[in-house]
Amino acid sequence: MSASYSDYLQLTHRPDLQVLVLRWLRDTTLPELQTGCQAALELAQHHGIVHWVVDVRRRVTVQAERSAWMSDTFLPAAAVRLQPALLRVGYLISPTRLETILAEPAARHAAIARSQDPTQPYLMRIFLNESDVMQWLLSEEVGAPYALPA
Repeated sequence: MSASYSDYLQLTHRPDLQVLVLRWLRDTTLPELQTGCQAALELAQHHGIVHWVVDVRRRVTVQAERSAWMSDTFLPAAAVRLQPALLRVGYLISPTRLETILAEPAARHAAIARSQDPTQPYLMRIFLNESDVMQWLLSEEVGAPYALPA
């Protein structure tokens, strides 16, 4: 039986690297996002995984409501549940998606900027390719966030 989220999210545990990959297969509704994220958190807790790759390259739209829920609700709660280890999340986006984010008014992507704030109980960074994400996750370096316009 397939998971309830399998048509929009592929979850992969990489035990060799102790990494969880969340590969979003299409745009989602907020309830779908929440279901998928909860499944990811349960898998991460079960295996003690605090290094996550969130691949959103197949998602076309950037939705402020979903970004705000991730940065302000889900990721802080996930970070608390995975303590004492530090949750590190590398977002893998397409260059087109980054251009879209940078072209929009700052208010539309304020949650993305907040998610990279050093006061968050997790670390989140944006990347354009998988090798850079993996290098950052496995190096334990903090790394600089993408500079989004204020």
